[in-house]
Amino acid sequence: MKPYIKASILGVVSAIALASAASAQSVRMQAEEPGSSIYLYAGLFESIIEANTDLDFEIIPRGGSVANTAATNMGLTDFAFANGLPVAWGAAGILDFEGDPQENNRLVFSGMQVAYLVAAAATEYVGETGNATVQAALIGDNPVKVLVEPTGSINPVVLDLYLQSQGSTLAAQLEAGNVVQVPSAQMGQRVQDGFANAIFTQGPIGNPDLTEVMLAEPMTFLTWSDADLAAMMEVGYVAAMMPAGSYDGLETDYRAPAALNNLIVNSGVDEEVVYQVTRAIIENQEQLVAANQVFASWDPEAFIQPEYHIVPLHPGAERYYRERGWLE
Repeated sequence: MKPYIKASILGVVSAIALASAASAQSVRMQAEEPGSSIYLYAGLFESIIEANTDLDFEIIPRGGSVANTAATNMGLTDFAFANGLPVAWGAAGILDFEGDPQENNRLVFSGMQVAYLVAAAATEYVGETGNATVQAALIGDNPVKVLVEPTGSINPVVLDLYLQSQGSTLAAQLEAGNVVQVPSAQMGQRVQDGFANAIFTQGPIGNPDLTEVMLAEPMTFLTWSDADLAAMMEVGYVAAMMPAGSYDGLETDYRAPAALNNLIVNSGVDEEVVYQVTRAIIENQEQLVAANQVFASWDPEAFIQPEYHIVPLHPGAERYYRERGWLE
């Protein structure tokens, strides 16, 4: 082949390759460290989205809910997985985001995982004292000695927020001896040995900390009053119903605050990109379920209703949901 013909052909091939690469828009999605459940979720999303769109997804393998909330707001990533609590704190400019409101985050999906906030006390204690509500058991007369994880976990932060809503603080209850901070691995033994008789914890159904404590001592789920729920909703929780039978002895549905696992997106991401991502995941949800049973209980239509909007929906996601008939 003559050199100039060969060069011409190579030039055409290169141009086609460049055009093809340009047609696939690159989009970033921040997850968490490799090996985490969120990293696995991101991998599933990536495979489905790339198979059903012209988008080229890059997973950023680091972060956590607070970091992902901030990174999305700053545009360091386009999409990110994040627990609803830090997203709500960012929107309000409180706690980790005190004085620094995160105004650029928008919602795509919500409720992929539901973490219920549970306060449970020994059934014997509830029978003897009549303290069957969260408020009565934690700060009423003859309060429980409640277990919560050490500093570094989100649970003591949340317990402090609840206690503040009741006119107390975690520090005050620790000093009074009504709260005991121990690692998860020790909780069941502490209850079994009689050093504590209640637990304050958050997690999906099957929460291992709660399960371990319930194996050590029969427990009663304490009732959240309307005022309690309202107080927790102010800091990012939503009201949710844990189905009866979720745990041994739970004979009725249990209404509790819940934190939702969300996919958020920067407000500046193109509407069509977000629309395509939303459509690809919703219309291929059975692939998510086949790969990971965590998604079997996800009801995306239910969790994009207005009562679950900790931040506004992105217009691209909203357009898809309206076309689908899920939003009025």
